[in-house]
Amino acid sequence: MPSSGGLNRGQDGAPALGNWNSTKLWLRNQFFRIWTAVAILAAYAYGWIYLPETLTWWKRSTTAMIERGCDLLPYPWGDRLEATLGNFGLWVQITLAIVAFRILVWLAMSIVQRIWRRRKGGPRKTHDPA
Repeated sequence: MPSSGGLNRGQDGAPALGNWNSTKLWLRNQFFRIWTAVAILAAYAYGWIYLPETLTWWKRSTTAMIERGCDLLPYPWGDRLEATLGNFGLWVQITLAIVAFRILVWLAMSIVQRIWRRRKGGPRKTHDPA
């Protein structure tokens, strides 16, 4: 009997849909990705109109970070990488902003979740040497 490759198969042998929990997890993940990207793009548009000095600061900060990082690489590779990232400047800046925002949101959500568990008296992880 051939291996199904870890997929659940329907009666006709075609791959069946995954269970609902994995689908919910996938949807939640995609929703998180979309709303964080939209939030950063909205903040960028807001900054373009009302806070241009913030965008200037972000551009200079990311450019300096790229330059410092590329200076750590040996001669031909550091210059090549710096030139490549410099050509994609705006996209690199937006991507870094999205990644930084996602990390901050993840940290905030983790803290809120821990506080929530403690208030509800949820399960606490203890080390059981037995």
